[in-house]
Amino acid sequence: MTMLHALRRRLHGDRGLTLVEMVVVTAILGVVLAMVQVTTVTAEKDVGSNATRLDEVQQAKVAMDSMSKNLRTSVLPSQLNGTCSGCDSAAFIAGDVRSVQFYANLNNNANVVGPSQVSYSVSSTGVLTEYVHGPNPHAATDYNYQYTCTAGTTGCVVYTRVLARHVVTSQVLFTYYDASGAPISPPLDATELPSVDSIDIVLKLQQTPAVAPVTLTERVALPNADAVAQASSS
Repeated sequence: MTMLHALRRRLHGDRGLTLVEMVVVTAILGVVLAMVQVTTVTAEKDVGSNATRLDEVQQAKVAMDSMSKNLRTSVLPSQLNGTCSGCDSAAFIAGDVRSVQFYANLNNNANVVGPSQVSYSVSSTGVLTEYVHGPNPHAATDYNYQYTCTAGTTGCVVYTRVLARHVVTSQVLFTYYDASGAPISPPLDATELPSVDSIDIVLKLQQTPAVAPVTLTERVALPNADAVAQASSS
Protein backbone atom coordinates (compact mmCIF):
# COMPACT_ATOMS: atom_id res chain seq x y z
CA MET A 1 0.00 0.00 0.00
CA THR A 2 1.43 3.37 -0.97
CA MET A 3 2.03 6.30 1.33
CA LEU A 4 -0.71 8.25 -0.50
CA HIS A 5 -3.29 5.55 0.19
CA ALA A 6 -2.29 5.40 3.82
CA LEU A 7 -2.69 9.19 4.12
CA ARG A 8 -6.11 9.03 2.52
CA ARG A 9 -7.24 6.32 4.94
CA ARG A 10 -6.06 8.35 7.90
CA LEU A 11 -7.76 11.49 6.61
CA HIS A 12 -11.06 9.61 6.32
CA GLY A 13 -10.53 8.06 9.71
CA ASP A 14 -10.17 9.72 13.02
CA ARG A 15 -6.60 8.87 13.87
CA GLY A 16 -4.97 11.90 12.04
CA LEU A 17 -1.31 11.96 10.99
CA THR A 18 1.64 10.72 12.94
CA LEU A 19 4.69 12.89 13.61
CA VAL A 20 6.77 10.78 11.23
CA GLU A 21 4.30 11.30 8.41
CA MET A 22 4.27 15.05 9.00
CA VAL A 23 8.05 15.15 8.96
CA VAL A 24 8.12 13.19 5.68
CA VAL A 25 5.57 15.48 4.05
CA THR A 26 7.40 18.58 5.27
CA ALA A 27 10.70 17.24 3.95
CA ILE A 28 9.18 16.53 0.53
CA LEU A 29 7.68 20.00 0.36
CA GLY A 30 11.03 21.51 1.39
CA VAL A 31 12.84 19.67 -1.42
CA VAL A 32 10.26 20.78 -3.98
CA LEU A 33 10.40 24.41 -2.85
CA ALA A 34 14.19 24.35 -2.87
CA MET A 35 14.19 23.04 -6.43
CA VAL A 36 11.73 25.75 -7.49
CA GLN A 37 13.85 28.43 -5.83
CA VAL A 38 17.07 27.23 -7.48
CA THR A 39 15.34 27.16 -10.87
CA THR A 40 13.96 30.66 -10.37
CA VAL A 41 17.29 32.13 -9.24
CA THR A 42 19.10 30.48 -12.17
CA ALA A 43 16.54 31.82 -14.63
CA GLU A 44 16.86 35.33 -13.18
CA LYS A 45 20.64 35.17 -13.46
CA ASP A 46 20.41 33.99 -17.07
CA VAL A 47 18.00 36.78 -17.95
CA GLY A 48 20.25 39.36 -16.25
CA SER A 49 23.37 38.01 -17.98
CA ASN A 50 21.68 38.02 -21.38
CA ALA A 51 20.47 41.59 -20.86
CA THR A 52 23.96 42.72 -19.82
CA ARG A 53 25.61 41.05 -22.79
CA LEU A 54 23.02 42.47 -25.18
CA ASP A 55 23.72 45.94 -23.80
CA GLU A 56 27.47 45.41 -24.29
CA VAL A 57 26.94 44.31 -27.89
CA GLN A 58 24.70 47.31 -28.59
CA GLN A 59 27.19 49.79 -27.12
CA ALA A 60 30.12 48.19 -28.94
CA LYS A 61 28.35 48.28 -32.32
CA VAL A 62 27.31 51.92 -31.97
CA ALA A 63 30.80 52.97 -30.89
CA MET A 64 32.57 50.97 -33.60
CA ASP A 65 30.27 52.26 -36.34
CA SER A 66 30.81 55.88 -35.29
CA MET A 67 34.59 55.63 -34.95
CA SER A 68 35.19 53.71 -38.17
CA LYS A 69 32.88 55.95 -40.23
CA ASN A 70 34.44 59.20 -39.03
CA LEU A 71 38.02 57.93 -39.18
CA ARG A 72 37.54 57.12 -42.87
CA THR A 73 36.88 60.83 -43.49
CA SER A 74 40.20 61.91 -41.99
CA VAL A 75 41.80 64.53 -44.23
CA LEU A 76 44.47 67.22 -44.24
CA PRO A 77 42.88 70.68 -44.15
CA SER A 78 45.15 71.62 -47.07
CA GLN A 79 43.50 68.90 -49.20
CA LEU A 80 40.36 71.03 -49.02
CA ASN A 81 42.25 74.09 -50.30
CA GLY A 82 42.59 75.10 -46.69
CA THR A 83 45.18 76.95 -44.71
CA CYS A 84 45.52 76.41 -41.00
CA SER A 85 48.67 77.85 -39.56
CA GLY A 86 50.45 75.31 -37.38
CA CYS A 87 47.83 72.58 -37.72
CA ASP A 88 47.78 71.31 -41.29
CA SER A 89 50.94 69.21 -41.42
CA ALA A 90 48.96 65.95 -41.13
CA ALA A 91 45.43 64.63 -41.01
CA PHE A 92 46.14 63.28 -37.53
CA ILE A 93 46.80 65.62 -34.65
CA ALA A 94 47.65 63.05 -31.95
CA GLY A 95 47.42 59.33 -31.37
CA ASP A 96 48.16 56.74 -28.71
CA VAL A 97 46.72 53.38 -27.66
CA ARG A 98 43.61 54.82 -25.98
CA SER A 99 42.96 58.06 -27.83
CA VAL A 100 43.16 59.62 -31.28
CA GLN A 101 42.58 63.13 -32.64
CA PHE A 102 42.28 64.06 -36.32
CA TYR A 103 40.70 66.34 -38.93
CA ALA A 104 37.51 64.82 -40.34
CA ASN A 105 35.66 65.91 -43.46
CA LEU A 106 32.25 65.82 -41.75
CA ASN A 107 29.11 67.85 -42.49
CA ASN A 108 31.01 69.72 -45.17
CA ASN A 109 28.84 69.74 -48.28
CA ALA A 110 30.44 71.65 -51.15
CA ASN A 111 33.36 72.38 -48.81
CA VAL A 112 31.76 75.53 -47.42
CA VAL A 113 32.30 74.60 -43.77
CA GLY A 114 35.67 72.84 -43.63
CA PRO A 115 36.98 69.87 -41.66
CA SER A 116 36.12 69.27 -38.02
CA GLN A 117 38.55 68.33 -35.30
CA VAL A 118 37.41 64.96 -33.95
CA SER A 119 38.78 62.94 -31.05
CA TYR A 120 38.02 59.61 -29.42
CA SER A 121 39.37 58.79 -25.99
CA VAL A 122 38.85 56.26 -23.20
CA SER A 123 39.02 57.47 -19.60
CA SER A 124 40.61 55.53 -16.76
CA THR A 125 37.10 54.44 -15.76
CA GLY A 126 36.35 52.92 -19.18
CA VAL A 127 34.18 55.68 -20.69
CA LEU A 128 34.64 56.10 -24.45
CA THR A 129 33.90 59.68 -25.52
CA GLU A 130 33.56 61.34 -28.92
CA TYR A 131 34.42 65.04 -29.22
CA VAL A 132 33.71 67.08 -32.35
CA HIS A 133 34.80 70.70 -32.89
CA GLY A 134 33.89 72.35 -36.17
CA PRO A 135 35.83 75.29 -37.60
CA ASN A 136 34.95 78.87 -36.78
CA PRO A 137 32.13 80.36 -38.87
CA HIS A 138 33.57 81.89 -42.04
CA ALA A 139 32.70 82.92 -45.57
CA ALA A 140 32.22 80.10 -48.08
CA THR A 141 35.34 81.18 -49.99
CA ASP A 142 37.48 81.63 -46.87
CA TYR A 143 39.55 78.48 -46.34
CA ASN A 144 41.56 79.75 -43.39
CA TYR A 145 40.13 77.29 -40.86
CA GLN A 146 40.33 78.21 -37.19
CA TYR A 147 39.09 76.28 -34.16
CA THR A 148 38.62 78.79 -31.37
CA CYS A 149 34.81 79.12 -31.34
CA THR A 150 32.87 77.76 -28.38
CA ALA A 151 29.66 75.78 -28.05
CA GLY A 152 26.64 78.03 -28.45
CA THR A 153 28.28 80.31 -30.99
CA THR A 154 26.10 80.68 -34.07
CA GLY A 155 27.42 78.46 -36.83
CA CYS A 156 29.93 76.69 -34.57
CA VAL A 157 29.47 72.94 -34.11
CA VAL A 158 30.93 71.69 -30.82
CA TYR A 159 29.64 68.65 -28.98
CA THR A 160 30.68 65.73 -26.82
CA ARG A 161 28.88 62.42 -26.46
CA VAL A 162 29.54 59.14 -24.67
CA LEU A 163 29.71 56.22 -27.11
CA ALA A 164 30.26 53.38 -24.64
CA ARG A 165 30.89 52.57 -21.01
CA HIS A 166 32.69 49.67 -19.34
CA VAL A 167 35.49 49.67 -21.95
CA VAL A 168 38.34 47.39 -20.83
CA THR A 169 41.21 49.84 -20.45
CA SER A 170 43.91 47.15 -20.47
CA GLN A 171 43.04 46.40 -24.10
CA VAL A 172 44.86 48.42 -26.78
CA LEU A 173 42.11 50.34 -28.57
CA PHE A 174 44.05 51.86 -31.49
CA THR A 175 46.95 50.38 -33.47
CA TYR A 176 48.45 52.48 -36.28
CA TYR A 177 50.02 51.35 -39.57
CA ASP A 178 51.85 53.09 -42.39
CA ALA A 179 51.29 52.54 -46.13
CA SER A 180 53.54 49.45 -46.14
CA GLY A 181 51.51 47.84 -43.35
CA ALA A 182 54.22 48.29 -40.73
CA PRO A 183 52.96 49.24 -37.25
CA ILE A 184 53.76 52.68 -35.91
CA SER A 185 54.57 52.73 -32.22
CA PRO A 186 52.39 55.14 -30.20
CA PRO A 187 52.33 57.78 -28.97
CA LEU A 188 52.76 59.23 -32.46
CA ASP A 189 55.19 62.12 -32.83
CA ALA A 190 55.22 64.86 -35.44
CA THR A 191 57.25 62.77 -37.90
CA GLU A 192 54.95 59.74 -37.58
CA LEU A 193 51.53 61.44 -37.76
CA PRO A 194 51.72 62.07 -41.55
CA SER A 195 52.50 58.37 -42.14
CA VAL A 196 49.28 56.94 -40.69
CA ASP A 197 47.56 54.99 -43.48
CA SER A 198 45.27 52.62 -41.56
CA ILE A 199 44.15 51.91 -38.01
CA ASP A 200 43.09 48.77 -36.19
CA ILE A 201 40.33 49.28 -33.62
CA VAL A 202 39.86 46.61 -30.95
CA LEU A 203 36.94 47.54 -28.72
CA LYS A 204 36.40 45.33 -25.66
CA LEU A 205 33.52 45.88 -23.24
CA GLN A 206 32.79 44.06 -19.97
CA GLN A 207 30.29 45.32 -17.40
CA THR A 208 30.86 42.60 -14.80
CA PRO A 209 33.28 39.66 -14.38
CA ALA A 210 30.26 37.34 -14.26
CA VAL A 211 29.49 38.07 -17.92
CA ALA A 212 31.92 37.32 -20.74
CA PRO A 213 33.29 40.44 -22.48
CA VAL A 214 32.25 41.54 -25.96
CA THR A 215 35.09 42.30 -28.39
CA LEU A 216 34.75 43.93 -31.81
CA THR A 217 37.69 44.36 -34.20
CA GLU A 218 37.92 46.39 -37.40
CA ARG A 219 40.68 47.56 -39.74
CA VAL A 220 39.96 51.10 -40.97
CA ALA A 221 41.62 52.21 -44.19
CA LEU A 222 42.33 55.94 -44.47
CA PRO A 223 42.32 56.82 -48.17
CA ASN A 224 42.76 60.57 -47.67
CA ALA A 225 44.95 60.75 -44.57
CA ASP A 226 48.24 60.51 -46.43
CA ALA A 227 47.14 61.77 -49.85
CA VAL A 228 49.04 64.49 -51.65
CA ALA A 229 47.85 67.88 -50.54
CA GLN A 230 46.44 70.38 -52.99
CA ALA A 231 47.83 73.87 -53.31
CA SER A 232 46.45 76.05 -50.56
CA SER A 233 44.21 78.99 -51.28
CA SER A 234 45.29 82.36 -49.99
